[in-house]
Amino acid sequence: MPDRRRHFLSGLLALAATGPLAASPATEEKLKAIMQAAAGRPPDAERLREREALLREAEAALAAGDAQTAEQGFDRAAMILHSADTEMGLVRSYMQSGQYRRALAFGAHTAGAHLDVVGGAALYAWLLHAGGQDAIARKLLADAQARAPSQPLVASVGRELASGAPHASGDMLLAPARLAPYSHPGHPAALPRGARLVAAGTLVDEGRMALVPARAVAGGRRLWVRNGLGQLVPATAMPVRGESGVALLRLGSPLPAPSMGTVPADVFPGAVAFAVAYAQAGDAGAAWPLLRTGFVGAARGTDGDRELDLSMHRGLVPGGPVFDQAGRLAGIALPDGEGARLVAAPRLRESFAGRLALPVSRDSGRLGPDAVYEAALRSTLQVIAAR
Repeated sequence: MPDRRRHFLSGLLALAATGPLAASPATEEKLKAIMQAAAGRPPDAERLREREALLREAEAALAAGDAQTAEQGFDRAAMILHSADTEMGLVRSYMQSGQYRRALAFGAHTAGAHLDVVGGAALYAWLLHAGGQDAIARKLLADAQARAPSQPLVASVGRELASGAPHASGDMLLAPARLAPYSHPGHPAALPRGARLVAAGTLVDEGRMALVPARAVAGGRRLWVRNGLGQLVPATAMPVRGESGVALLRLGSPLPAPSMGTVPADVFPGAVAFAVAYAQAGDAGAAWPLLRTGFVGAARGTDGDRELDLSMHRGLVPGGPVFDQAGRLAGIALPDGEGARLVAAPRLRESFAGRLALPVSRDSGRLGPDAVYEAALRSTLQVIAAR
C-alpha cells in the first residue's frame, strides 16, 4: 500500500479512538481488518473471481432491501481486496440500514484512501451535503474535480450540489457509487406509471401513521409513503379536522418507528432548528432526505405558527419535519406565500388530540445534526401520489 494511504488510514484510526468516530467502535475494527488485508499478499485469480461473485450477490441483496446480508457480502469481499467498489457498497449498506454516522465514518476512509477512484469522493460529498455539511462537501468535491476534471460523475454531482437541492438520476444511480437507496419492494408493480413525489411527511404513532400537508393528499388520489431507507408502503388519507394545513395518513403496514418521537412543550423564536425533507423531483424515485439548519422565526397571529427561514425550505417539497436541538419534533414545515411557516408542535397536539399521541418531553439536551439526520432517515417520508 502506498505510504500516503497507509498514513491516512493510521490517522483515521487515531481519530476513531478519540474524535467523532468514537461513537462507532465497529467502524474502527472494520478499518483495522481492511488495513491488515491490504498489507497481505495480492489475491490470485480464483480469489478475485470469488470477490466478483460476492459483490454481485451483495448488490442484489441491497436492491432487495436486505441491508444486513449485503453488508456481510461486502465485508467478505473487502477481506479479499482493499478496493473502493467494495467499500462504497459497505457505505450504502450502512445507509440503507439507517446508520448514517457509520456511513460517514467509512465514507471518509473510502474517499481518502482511494484518491484515484472519484466515486468514493462523490458518494462521501453527497452524504455530507445531505446531512447539512454543505461547505465541507463542496470542498471535497472540488478537490475530486481537480484530480479528475473529465469524470462525468463528479461533474454531475457538482451541478446537483450547486443547485442546493440535489436529486440523483441517470448515471448517479449506478453502482458502486449509487447516490440513493434502493426502493423496496422494488418490483415494477410497486408504483404505477405516473406516480410522483408530492410532499414530505413525518412518521408518528410508532410507525403506523404520518403527518403530511393536507393540500398534497386531497382529491382522492392513491397514496404511498417511503422512508429514507427505501421502504415503501401504501397509505390512506384520514378526514382533515381543523385548519392547521396538516393531514394524517394511515399506513398500510407499519414502518420502523423513529427513535425520536417526542415534541417540546413550545417552540421559541430564535431557536436553532433542523428542517428535513426531500428535494423537488419530477419522478418518484427513492432518495435520501436533506437536512437544513436555521432558526425559528416570530409567531404568526394567535394560532401558534412560526415563521421559518426561507433557506430551510428552498428547493424542498413541503411538509417535512422540523426538529429542535434535542431531536424533538418541533413542527411541520409548510409553504406560505414566498416563504415558509412552521406548524408548531403545540398546535399539532391540539389538532390531533384523541387521534394521535404526541408526548411532550422537557429534555434540554443537544444533539448534533448527524444524530438528528440519522433518526430522520426513518421518520422523514416521501409522499407519493397517483391518479
